[in-house]
Amino acid sequence: MILVTGGDGFIGRHVCSVFSKYRHDVIAVDRHFASPAPYQAVTGDLTDRAFLATLFQEYSFDSIVHLASLLNTDSRQQPQEAMRVNIGVSLSLLNLAAQFGTPQFVYGSSISAYGSKRFSDHGNVSETVPAAPNDVYGISKRYVEVVGEACQRQTGLQFVALRIASVVGTGARNTSSKWRSALFEELTTSQPTTIQVPYLPSEIIPLVHVEAVAEMIGQLVKANQIEYTIYNTPSESWRFGELAEHISGLNKHIQFTFGKSIVDDIPQAINGQRFIEGFGYHASSLKQQMSALVNEY
Repeated sequence: MILVTGGDGFIGRHVCSVFSKYRHDVIAVDRHFASPAPYQAVTGDLTDRAFLATLFQEYSFDSIVHLASLLNTDSRQQPQEAMRVNIGVSLSLLNLAAQFGTPQFVYGSSISAYGSKRFSDHGNVSETVPAAPNDVYGISKRYVEVVGEACQRQTGLQFVALRIASVVGTGARNTSSKWRSALFEELTTSQPTTIQVPYLPSEIIPLVHVEAVAEMIGQLVKANQIEYTIYNTPSESWRFGELAEHISGLNKHIQFTFGKSIVDDIPQAINGQRFIEGFGYHASSLKQQMSALVNEY
């Protein structure tokens, strides 16, 4: 039995689908579910410790996949809520996992834990680079990593954090990042469409497809042995202007507008070799996935 928190979120829905494909028993937990799920969905407030305790009393979990989190923009605007949700819920889950003897805890962390690192200065950032978060979201992610590693040493709980790059793909509902899904959802449009990106076209960002993230989490859960406690998601670094040019080349109906923001809270490029070598991982490139989607139509 696998517990997936944030089960109706952008990543969570895809993770639950992967587990269903593997025929794992899944319990997805979220504050609400937008549509009926083909797996067991439980509605509840994760900040309610009594609710969490009841879950552990009713079910015996082999693994916890913790994805529920206040996202970056909301964390910046509501730092106290970020502490309550991102840190408080995580600590409650770690304590319950240790108390009830759950063997494994897979944590959906973020490359925000590294802080801002320009490619020109740091190149591809690997897990050996010290964490240096420079925003509330990244600090909360690193805090949970440190506590999780300590919990592993003290209790034997297998803790592993997946530091996730900027996720793209269909199904994102966060209005502040609509472009992440529009890149794929609008690829087959036959109507004039404009995708608004908040960043300068010269900015570089590491991207990973949501389905690839789900598969990586699936591999962590089913692995017999995990060598490290922290892994980066393999990702592709794109300059926004080049990404827009590529997508417009696939579909002439799509145009882009750009803002003036810079990538200032995450590295511009990530080294995912540790995960690739550790799990024999391979995924189609974003170009291949985009072309395949266009060719289907």
